Amino acid sequence: MNIFTFIFQEALYRPLLNILVFFYNLPFVDFGIAIILLTFLTKLITWRLDTHAIVKQREAQIKGTEVQEKMKEIQEKYKEDPVKQQEEIMKLWREKNFNPFSSFIPLIVQFIIIIALFQLLRNGIGPTQIEMIYGFIQKPINFSPLFLKYVDLSKPNLILAILTGAIQFFYSKTTFKLQKKHAPKNTKKKKNEEGMQKILQTQMLYFLPLMLVFMYAKILPSAVALYWFFATIIGIIQTKIIYSKIERIK
Repeated sequence: MNIFTFIFQEALYRPLLNILVFFYNLPFVDFGIAIILLTFLTKLITWRLDTHAIVKQREAQIKGTEVQEKMKEIQEKYKEDPVKQQEEIMKLWREKNFNPFSSFIPLIVQFIIIIALFQLLRNGIGPTQIEMIYGFIQKPINFSPLFLKYVDLSKPNLILAILTGAIQFFYSKTTFKLQKKHAPKNTKKKKNEEGMQKILQTQMLYFLPLMLVFMYAKILPSAVALYWFFATIIGIIQTKIIYSKIERIK
């Protein structure tokens, strides 16, 4: 085991596993309810990080529109001198306090957490996972992957897959609507730029939900779908809260 795998396992995977088992051991809690509780806890812990990512994405959108026009002027002015061109672009970014990569770091952290949760929920609680439970947490004797006594979360489930795809579609539609509503005014965009943006949004709006439905109905265990479903609901609420604050500030 290399150092990165060890850090990932001990800093993320194992703590999340133990929290899941802790919830599972609570009275009247089954595997599905334990996943829902874990989802709310992880989203609560990463709330500020998620908020930061959304705010930074919006700032990059606003500043990027202004900076882009200036960059085109610089590129045209110094097209024969790439070194000078790069220097002037970096100078422009500093003047405008613009960093196109500022929202990437929170997203990378979120992505790593999602990978850990994905591995945890995909594997469930088997003999290998039970060996990783801390000594102060009770090990489940007869683990059951059932949710509400009927849904086997260790297998794909069509109903959960459809619900997850539907909530992802609603999330994307809500996000694009809010971004458009709060986009910078009086910005000129070329038709080909608008067309490309519309194509990308259409793909996100329809392709991602359909892909999720296929994966959760045919390939992945429905435990992952259950997590994604509730995490997306929280994401919708959080996005609306952030943009409502932006509206009040305006």
